[in-house]
Amino acid sequence: MARLIEVQDVRSCASPLVVQVGDVLLLHAAGGRVQPGESFVELLGHFVQAIAGEQGRVLTPQGPPNVTLFRACQAGLALIDVITGDPFHGSTTFQLRIKIES
Repeated sequence: MARLIEVQDVRSCASPLVVQVGDVLLLHAAGGRVQPGESFVELLGHFVQAIAGEQGRVLTPQGPPNVTLFRACQAGLALIDVITGDPFHGSTTFQLRIKIES
């Protein structure tokens, strides 16, 4: 069964991070990108976390994205860039190597 793997601080995450095909990485980050030519990992998107409130309303804070999702597609090694901080006024990019096992 695939897992949802949360990485709260990419700076302290082991690299390579060993995952399995089908796993989804939830990174607390403003953004990210897959290095060109890397087909082992797919960027699912950048999101703003929100919560389900009372009476069926969704409560969403204002601000830039704070969660980025990647999916491990096939076995191999992948390199992703993870963007932390405010993407408009001082972001930092970290590279994270992902080892995907079948």
